[in-house]
Amino acid sequence: MTIGEQIQNLRIQKGLTQERFAEMLEVSRQSISKWELGQAVPELDKIIRMSELFNISTDTLLLRNTEDEQKNKNPLHLGSIYLIVKDFERSVEFYEKFLGIKVSDRCRSGNKFVEFYFDNKCLSLMNESNLIGHCTDLNSPYKFVQNYWVEDLLTEYERVKKLNIGEVTEIREAYPTYNYFHLTDPDNNVIEITGGYHICQSCGMAMHESDYGKNADESINTDYCKYCYPNGSFGKNETMEEMIESCVPFYVNEEFETAEEAREYLRRLYPTLKRWKK
Repeated sequence: MTIGEQIQNLRIQKGLTQERFAEMLEVSRQSISKWELGQAVPELDKIIRMSELFNISTDTLLLRNTEDEQKNKNPLHLGSIYLIVKDFERSVEFYEKFLGIKVSDRCRSGNKFVEFYFDNKCLSLMNESNLIGHCTDLNSPYKFVQNYWVEDLLTEYERVKKLNIGEVTEIREAYPTYNYFHLTDPDNNVIEITGGYHICQSCGMAMHESDYGKNADESINTDYCKYCYPNGSFGKNETMEEMIESCVPFYVNEEFETAEEAREYLRRLYPTLKRWKK
């Protein structure tokens, strides 16, 4: 087993997404991805930090033999349990005191939800008013929210859609780096699935890992797709408006009914993408 595979297994066992793990190590999500794919090796201080997070020695982290352990073939990993609360601020204060933990992500999640990590588990509080379709009626059909995470959110979205077992929303963005979709079970409980999700920072298309572009040294580039960025540079020297016009047909029928609707959406989206930001 490689160091990258070992890091991935330990991260999954602890119930951490690549984004959350990257925050804890103060590195980018791309760094975590490169470590796990064997494209780079973490520096010594990061190895020491990981050994502290996983509560193991550095030797165990680097040399541990887990050949007798079977990997979980199911792409879903339980991320956290959400408690849906009516008085959000009061509940946050209560659990901060009860658990002795201060939440640190209020700046990005606002009053939508907060997460408490303890004992290798995650307990989240969700503001009822931010759960689409939920209400304060005691007879509300929504009982609780299950939260799962996957490595590839787009692949999981396509898998769940094909199952045709319940209502599935589109993929939404709660805040940058946190994308999700909801599945409703037969009792109208909400299942939230989040995970790694990339859109090309040139054309805006959602990407599977097989769609990633390549740098000049043949390493993977997760910012751009292979069609826009095939070998270390952009395949076409287009203006933003030219790119929009070439991509409009791909959005019609998939996400929009008309070309004009797709065009208006792309004109709002593109200025936020890395290639077109001024």
